[in-house]
Amino acid sequence: MIPTRVMLIAAVGFAVALLAQLVQAQAQPGPGPGMHRGGWEMGPGMMMGPGRWSRGGMRALCSPRAAGFGAWRLEQIEQIVKPDEKQRKAFDDLRAASDNAAKALAGACPAEAPATVSARLAFMETRMTAMLDAIKTVRPAFDAFYATLDDEQKRRLDRSHPRRWGWHRWRNYER
Repeated sequence: MIPTRVMLIAAVGFAVALLAQLVQAQAQPGPGPGMHRGGWEMGPGMMMGPGRWSRGGMRALCSPRAAGFGAWRLEQIEQIVKPDEKQRKAFDDLRAASDNAAKALAGACPAEAPATVSARLAFMETRMTAMLDAIKTVRPAFDAFYATLDDEQKRRLDRSHPRRWGWHRWRNYER
């Protein structure tokens, strides 16, 4: 049988080793648990749990910019394409459709965060329906604008992608 004194020494040694690991883990540099780059918080509650609704989470989730209907994206398209006077009306129609889609998305967000799981699921369903409706609003205007572009403008626009557009700017852009 193992003497009590040996058990006590082993337990204290184990506790000291565990405490040293905890202190070292908390002393590590970096953002801490989860990923916090670019404003995305992937920690507790990342998928509609309590953490997602805190620190502006609901505002970010319900932001039309998060869904891609922000004015900055149209400004990027305008910079890439440089529409001429003939294309300006189609571009303005696209801007109006994008504004309407953004308003519809904002209207689909509740004033308060849903408190129950059932309410969160209902909110997600409403939000997805609103996003689909927003796309159905913007798509015809975009297709009409795209049809007015010459081959070089289409090539420049088709070549653009998120890294070149700077999608990280959506959270910093104020209209």
